[in-house]
Amino acid sequence: MIKLNIVKVNKFFLFLGASIFIMSTLTTNVFTAGKTPLLRVGIFLNQKEVSISGNGAYKIYNLKSDSLISKENNKIIKMLPHAKGIKILGEGIYSGPIKVVPVGNVNIAVIVNGNKYRYRGNIEIVYDKNCGKLNIINIIGIEKYLYGVLKKEISPRWPMNTLKAQAIAARTFAIFNINKYIDKGYNLDASTNSQSYGGINHEDPLTNKAIDETRGKIMVYKGKPINAVYHSDSGGYTADSESVWGKHLPYLRGVESKFEELVSPSHHTWSYSIDEEDLVRKLQNRGYDINSIISIKLAKEGESERVSKIGFVSGGNGINYMESKDFRELIGSNLIRSTIFSVDIIGKKSGLEEKGEVIVDNTDKEQKKPVIDILEEKEDWTIKELIALMKERKKEKEKEEEKEKDTSKKIKEVISLSSPLTFVFSGLGNGHGVGMSQWGAYGMALQGNSYKDILNYYYQGISIIKKY
Repeated sequence: MIKLNIVKVNKFFLFLGASIFIMSTLTTNVFTAGKTPLLRVGIFLNQKEVSISGNGAYKIYNLKSDSLISKENNKIIKMLPHAKGIKILGEGIYSGPIKVVPVGNVNIAVIVNGNKYRYRGNIEIVYDKNCGKLNIINIIGIEKYLYGVLKKEISPRWPMNTLKAQAIAARTFAIFNINKYIDKGYNLDASTNSQSYGGINHEDPLTNKAIDETRGKIMVYKGKPINAVYHSDSGGYTADSESVWGKHLPYLRGVESKFEELVSPSHHTWSYSIDEEDLVRKLQNRGYDINSIISIKLAKEGESERVSKIGFVSGGNGINYMESKDFRELIGSNLIRSTIFSVDIIGKKSGLEEKGEVIVDNTDKEQKKPVIDILEEKEDWTIKELIALMKERKKEKEKEEEKEKDTSKKIKEVISLSSPLTFVFSGLGNGHGVGMSQWGAYGMALQGNSYKDILNYYYQGISIIKKY
């Protein structure tokens, strides 16, 4: 395993023509046995310029020659891509990567597009000759990296057992995916393609505490780290890995998850409408040979009721099928928020049942105080009180859902027979649905479950070990 990773890294840096020093540093820091993994995180990629500063003294090195360029104190240094590498204003042009190292407890600030972001660890600036721009990489230990992840993924106000479950999941995910972008010179990026990471700007004492108290703990299946993916809200049932990514992983099995109903997540229920013309245009842009849509068919999976495929019925070309995950990508995962959804067809179209003008009156809808706000009104909640509160909210929610079912037939707005054919998608949950539901973990913690209970529920057959 280690040999394979070193070969990959060496090939990459030999391709770039970088020094043996850089190659050995990258591989040794990440894979040294018994030590906390050191990550290279791509925080800003393909940048036309970047400025560096610090809240104290820092040093700038030319990694190619392993030489000191300058030592600064609070000064802002601007760097630009150059045909020969990296231009440091006031210093010169350098072909090799530039490394910025803090002195003592100083934090390095990276200024991009006028915004300042602070980071622990070192910063490396690399010229990418393929695009002629700069990549900014944060070199940081995995525990400090997690400090900048957790608050972006979960609220620090949630129960400590939820935060600890998230810390272990995020740590495990990082270790499993440590070579995801190794051919690009870094391990992970700072976006949701890996895990959201915001450096010191996004730290919180409570999430930091959860990380510290679970230090080095990861999940394994048959002794190997798992791909500990997670999502916001299952919508009632998580998904098997193969239903989303086509690969069967025994520890990523769909399970019933009703715990979200206890905490009333944002976007637990959602709807999105799109007219025929817009939908046809989007499909055509994706390469589908389709000129009209008269109906939509949904293929659903077992108990989860998740949509696996969506079929677009046209007047002349039969049915065009699309994977539901691809449909979410086509429309936008912030609009089609999960794969648990149904579709209503409204408007005027030959061959379809006509539906008259519809109106919904929302003027008397009561605004409920969020559960999380109620919980913060006092500190000494008993389990009995929490269960009573959740039961009361569940009954209220069931009544509201019955009202919504009645009004959904009228569709939430005025739509007349003269309107274009419109497809209204209504769903439950938020995210891909595989692995741990974050809002479900919140609900489980409120019921008295430990972080181990939460992880063992959402990841099947796993063990929690202390890796370092």
